[in-house]
Parts: sequence; C-alpha cells; structure tokens
Amino acid sequence: MKQINIFALGDSITYGFPYGPRYSWVEMASQKLEIKIINGGINGDTTAFMLQRLPQALSCRPSHLLILGGANDAYWGQPVSSVGLNIKEICQNCRQEGIEAIIGLPTPVDEPGVEVLLSEYRSYFLNIAAAYNNVVIPFHQAFFDSDGRFRAELTTDGCHPNIEGYEAMAEVAEKALMEILA
Repeated sequence: MKQINIFALGDSITYGFPYGPRYSWVEMASQKLEIKIINGGINGDTTAFMLQRLPQALSCRPSHLLILGGANDAYWGQPVSSVGLNIKEICQNCRQEGIEAIIGLPTPVDEPGVEVLLSEYRSYFLNIAAAYNNVVIPFHQAFFDSDGRFRAELTTDGCHPNIEGYEAMAEVAEKALMEILA
C-alpha cells in the first residue's frame, strides 16, 4: 500500500459539528482505513476562506488534499461561478505542489432554495473533477434514500449530520479512498 496522508479541508461538516472532531467522518474513516487524515474543518468556513487557508494545509505536505465545502457558500447565496473558481484554484494549487486533490461533493440540506444551489455546486464540482482528473467523493449520496428523498433523520438540524450521518459519510469516504489505496 502506498503512503497516504490526507488533509481534509472543510467546514463544520468536516470538523464534526456539533460533536467535535472525535466523532467526525474524518476520524471514523481514518480509523477504519488506518491512514492519517488531518481534520482541517472549521465551523462556518466558506470555499473562499478555505482557499485562503490552503497554504497552511499544504505546509503539512499531505499526499492528498480532500476539499469538502459549499454549504456555507450556499446559505450566503454565493454564485456557482465564484464557488467553482475557489475549488478550481485549490485543485490547481495542489497540482502545482504535487498533491492530489480529492473533491468532496457537499451534503444536502433540508432547505429547498439552498439545496438547489448546492445541487448546482455539485454539478460544477463534477465538471472540475473531470477536467483535472480528480477523485470525487459523493458525500451527498449518504443523505438520500433509494427514492431520492432527503433523509433528515441523519441530521441534527436539517444540515449538520448526527452520529449516524457522520457514519454514513465515513462509509462513502471509505469506498472512494479504498480506490486510492489500491
């Protein structure tokens, strides 16, 4: 197995709000896969602030940088173009540093207007991933049932996952990261 060291750059959903990093999907996936994943989640963070924090993340010299953001951008009504540009710039900076970027698709929320914007972000992020040949982790899939309905019971407030929600996110991450480990 090749040496994998991942920095997870994100917002409260990466941090593990409201429980803290010990109960985050990051910690769960790290333990299950027995790889180092640094939790770089900050509550309330936007993709613009993540871009500003990128030098700090890269200074850890990870083999991979996993970016998961967009929820706060969507609540602020940020246009797809500016959020997409932030993600694209993060991917480009990683590439320049020889670090593989992994794009996490943001989790859904139980607010229709915000969810419409998040869905647009996901589509745009998929296009970025295709253009840069990035691995994608479809975190959002953990929160939809087989009929495409939002599973609010996996959240504490219609946005932030509960423990079961973080476990579901960890399972999605593990499946995608297993491909990288292979």
